[in-house]
Order: sequence, then C-alpha cells, then structure tokens
Amino acid sequence: MSYRKVRFEYYQVVYRRRTDNGTVRDRLFDLEKWMDKAMSLSLEGRTFDYRSEQARLDNAYWDPDLEFYFLHFVRLRDTNIPSKAKADSQVEPFELQDDEYLGEEVSALYDESNHVLMLQRNKYSLGPEGIEEYLNLVWDNEEETIYLRPICPPNVFELARRAGEYRRINLRFADINIKNNPNLLQRLRSPLRNIVSSFGEYQGINAQVIITVGNNKDASLDEQTIRDTLLDIEENPHLFSKAEIAKKDDDDAKVELVDLFAHKAHDFATFRMERRASLNHYTVAGEMWSIYSPKQGCNNRQRDINSYLRS
Repeated sequence: MSYRKVRFEYYQVVYRRRTDNGTVRDRLFDLEKWMDKAMSLSLEGRTFDYRSEQARLDNAYWDPDLEFYFLHFVRLRDTNIPSKAKADSQVEPFELQDDEYLGEEVSALYDESNHVLMLQRNKYSLGPEGIEEYLNLVWDNEEETIYLRPICPPNVFELARRAGEYRRINLRFADINIKNNPNLLQRLRSPLRNIVSSFGEYQGINAQVIITVGNNKDASLDEQTIRDTLLDIEENPHLFSKAEIAKKDDDDAKVELVDLFAHKAHDFATFRMERRASLNHYTVAGEMWSIYSPKQGCNNRQRDINSYLRS
C-alpha cells in the first residue's frame, strides 16, 4: 500500500480593471459568475491551449451536502508519455489516439463568503499561475484581469518563534560584499556573523546554508540560537533571498515548513493510493471540506483564513 501527501494552498480571487492605478485596492471577484459562464460552454469550448498543451475545467458545481463550490481542472498532456510493460514481455510505448490525452488533475474548493479558493497543488498539473491564466482565458474581458492573491498568515516571524522544536533552517544569502558593508557584522547577533565573515576569506558574495538535526526525530536545533537568527533575518531582510525554517509546535504536531518571506497559508492531507488507481476528485474534495469547513470542529480553517484576511 502506498500513500500520497498533497498540499493545499489558499488564495483570494480578486481582479483589477484596466483603468485602475497603483493606489486602487484589488476588487473581490465573483467566481460564481465565472463558473456560470464556463459551464455554459461545451468541454471543447472551455479547453484552451496552455504551454504547448491544453487545459480545461472539467466540472464546477455546488455541493448541497458539503455546502461549498468545487472545481475540477485538468491539464491535458500528450508529450513525455510513459511506456507500459507486462511481467512476461518487454516494455513498449504507451500509445494515445489522436483525441486522447493524459489528464493531470487539480481540485479546488471555493468559499463565496470570502472569495477564497482552496487549491490542490500537483506539480504535474496546473499551478496557481496556470489557474489564474485559465480564469482570464475563459472570462475574456479586456477591461478586467483576474488574480489569485496568496493568503499569508500575519506576523510570520512570531509564528516561527512560537515553535516547540526546530528541525531545519535553510538560508540563501543575497549579494553580500563585506568590504562595501563594514558595519554589517556588528548588526548580526547570531552565528550568522561568523558565516558571513567567512565570505571575505572565500571572496564570495553568495552562499546557501542548510542546518538540520539529521534523522533524529526527537532532536531540535538550539532554541536560543534560532531565536537570535530569526531576529537577524527579520531586521536585515535585504541580506537574504530565501529563508525557510522547519518547525513543530509540539511533539504530536507535524513538521511545518515556514517560508519567512512568502509564507502562504496551507495544509496537507495524506491519501492512501490503491494499485492501478488515480486520486479521485471527489475523494480530494471531501478531504478539502474536512480541513476547511467550520462544521468540522477544531480544524475550522475558514475561521483562520478569515482572520488572516482581516489582518
């Protein structure tokens, strides 16, 4: 038996008018109207070219039992096709008919009360940029452009500081020239001072540092050292092009990867995969509902997402 871990991310669906200037805030987009327009088209009519392949909305519907909208997108792939084999014969090409494709699927839950799209991530299918492009292709309005704005928890550094355990820190430094920045080392209080100082000896200006506890599931990086490092990163963001930390809030919690500069609200779910079967959209939709719905008690991610939007 195998298992598949799936990531879900949260976006608010907004749009801008062509005449909007930089001071106008994003407007909330009514995705229900978009779904009505999309579903009025045939399958062929809502299939569009996408990066030398094709993409389409397979279905969009209101689930009366779960009380949310759900969308099912698919990327239609006819390149880089795998081969097939039998136990008693050699491998042979997997041939597709002219009107056949490999379908790479993505599911989404839409909450019309706050214009939030909970989006499944699948590296082989449409990502948020692809979904955004597809929304605009269907909407086909030169005066309006639809965007998926990532929803991010506020005070991400406070979120990181509240962790019970730290498993890994991953830092990528921006261009640093110590000779042109003589006061740089004095501003750093963590061991980053020594790391940056070594750049001068190498005559290097870029570096990436990854520090982990290895395979010891009960270990944690030193808490005070991490807190000092977090403060250095927060006070000197221009020194870094990437900063991630893997943390656990307590012994029973899962390890969470926090991007200190672009931390999107997200969740994970693990699915049991049957042999010779794909991950079914309705199975994914049900799990998304169990994570997001306020009717599921302690999870209540809808409440969390609403609080992030108000911040």
